[in-house]
Amino acid sequence: MKKRKRIISLVMTATLGISILTGCSKGDESGKAIEPKSKDSIVYALTSSPTGIFNPLLNDTTYDDAVIDLTYNSLLSFDKNLNPKPELAKSYEISDDNLSITFKLKDNIKWSDGKTLTTNDVAFTFTSLADKGYTGSKYGYVEKLKGAKDYHEGSVDKIEGIEVIDKNTIKFTFAEPYSPGLTNLGSIGIIPKHIWGEVPIAQWKDKKDLLTKPVGTGPYEVVSFTEGQDVQLKRNDNYFDGDVKTEKFILKVTNEDTATGELLNGTVDVIDASNLKNKDIKELESEGMDVTSYDSNLVQYMGFNLRDKKFQDKNLRQAFMYALDRNAMVDKLLEGNGQVVDTPMLPSSWSYPDKSTLNNYKYNKDKAKELLKQAGYEDRDNNGIVEDKDGKELVVKLTYPTGNKLREQTAPIIQANLKDIGVKMELENMEFTALMDKVVANHDFELYLMGNNLSLDPDPKPYWHSTSASDEKGNSAWNISSFKNEKADKLIEQGISVSDQKQRKEIYSQFGKLLNDEVPWAYLYSQNIRKAYNPHLKDFKPYTFNDFDNVKDWYID
Repeated sequence: MKKRKRIISLVMTATLGISILTGCSKGDESGKAIEPKSKDSIVYALTSSPTGIFNPLLNDTTYDDAVIDLTYNSLLSFDKNLNPKPELAKSYEISDDNLSITFKLKDNIKWSDGKTLTTNDVAFTFTSLADKGYTGSKYGYVEKLKGAKDYHEGSVDKIEGIEVIDKNTIKFTFAEPYSPGLTNLGSIGIIPKHIWGEVPIAQWKDKKDLLTKPVGTGPYEVVSFTEGQDVQLKRNDNYFDGDVKTEKFILKVTNEDTATGELLNGTVDVIDASNLKNKDIKELESEGMDVTSYDSNLVQYMGFNLRDKKFQDKNLRQAFMYALDRNAMVDKLLEGNGQVVDTPMLPSSWSYPDKSTLNNYKYNKDKAKELLKQAGYEDRDNNGIVEDKDGKELVVKLTYPTGNKLREQTAPIIQANLKDIGVKMELENMEFTALMDKVVANHDFELYLMGNNLSLDPDPKPYWHSTSASDEKGNSAWNISSFKNEKADKLIEQGISVSDQKQRKEIYSQFGKLLNDEVPWAYLYSQNIRKAYNPHLKDFKPYTFNDFDNVKDWYID
């Protein structure tokens, strides 16, 4: 099933640490886990509500991703070693010149409404990404297809590089070698033409009835969606890939303070335990719960709005980096369950630069103050706040989302760190969906906290190429900070034009070093994922990039 991009944020000091488990009702006295309330349903806790954009071409949060992973399929999925394996496609073939990929679909795949999936649906899915009315963020997945740019600009009425050979065979041809091609084409959820083809693409995001009751091919289908509460799903009786062992699946929006209590009481079966203290994890295990841990594909950061003139000075951005005690965040907040990152790439990825070649921005208040001075800011009146040459104090606003305890307590930690170097920070928090509208869609911010969910292929174009930025209000784009750098653009283009992984690694190492120096974000850390679950839930096997790979096999014993 397709994978994700997107969002979370972080941080609190040890002195703010609380025992999340205090007051929770627990399992039985023998230390065995309590039996779940029902064997006919699996209840999976989410810390924030999905937004209701249940379309794999339009979604932009991990919470909507969870619904999409349960209801849609892609041509391929990827195992824990990132090797491709069949999903809707039973096979694929790459041409000798690396320009074409031909997929053959499995036979007799049905949509959840009973209609048959064909390669016309596949062609429609990828053609839609290039439509000039498309409002999502995934055009980059297809723009290298032959004729895609002409179609996007409206000069032709079809994409030359998408060829339906028969109802089960489709061929994609790129205009030039494109190394992320298999991953990008293989990982996008396929949508039904007979549903979405009836609606102008520019109007898709307005069709709440279609978005919240998706017709897909996945193991489950949505019964109801109540924002802020839950998504109720039932088994898809038309599912093509074997029996779905559990009749119902519920994605329940659960406050982080109460999630552990619900797990212990048997009212939820899985929670995200990434933010729990180690002692709380041990307490859960002593009550009979199981915990699994794996690498995250998420990098936590604070973004600068580079449309703002003051943040266009690299000295100021680097000063902020030196002012943040990121090692203390990992040691005290995460208790070692993660690592500091110094560039916007996954430390576990083959593409990550040699750490010895990166500036580690070790916590240094004096260095930070020196860089502030170079940027034109000094405490000229000795009031503890630095001013520019005109006497204007450096006051900045950090916007951050609510709904996650670590996320909410990140902001005051950063505020305190910056106060130590004479920067006054104001805090602004809001619901996650409101933040997405304010920051991502309307670019109305100075600084913001988020987490970047990186994709299977390390291609950074969706987040860092100049063409991935938008300065138009109402137009969302994933180069949120509006970082525009000619050298970065060239490296990105080089990285997707070569197939040899060693060559790509060298190119991405150069890219990583460049962004390590430019710091369009203040990079924080990558936190390991921990899931706590009731041991009565069987065959639960999540891994990096895929929480729901074998979800059809999950059951309550």
